[in-house]
Amino acid sequence: MSHPNRALSQRSCKGCSACCYELEIKSRIGYSTLLDTGEDIAKPQGVWCRFATPKGCSVYEQRPALCRDFACDWILGRKGFGINDSPSQLGLIGVRGERVECTDNPLPNLPKTPEKESA
Repeated sequence: MSHPNRALSQRSCKGCSACCYELEIKSRIGYSTLLDTGEDIAKPQGVWCRFATPKGCSVYEQRPALCRDFACDWILGRKGFGINDSPSQLGLIGVRGERVECTDNPLPNLPKTPEKESA
């Protein structure tokens, strides 16, 4: 299920992966970071999600609800983010009213293939 307010927005995540780099991803009540395969997508802030690729999320269809339900303030049209203020354009990402400044423009540095943890 996608975020309920996303349908009201004409904005798209296409071409932006700021949340996959800039935000910490951790389990919280009601949201797990585990994929159906048991792999964990949890990561610290400022580190690429190992499933991010230049073509998008390599586990998009199986991504956890934590990712499926996430929508930044720009997508939702909140907090004074204008149509041209996407995270990739503005250099910051808004999350529930908090603004996280992007450490650099992470998009050119996307991993070419998903990193896999060695056993």
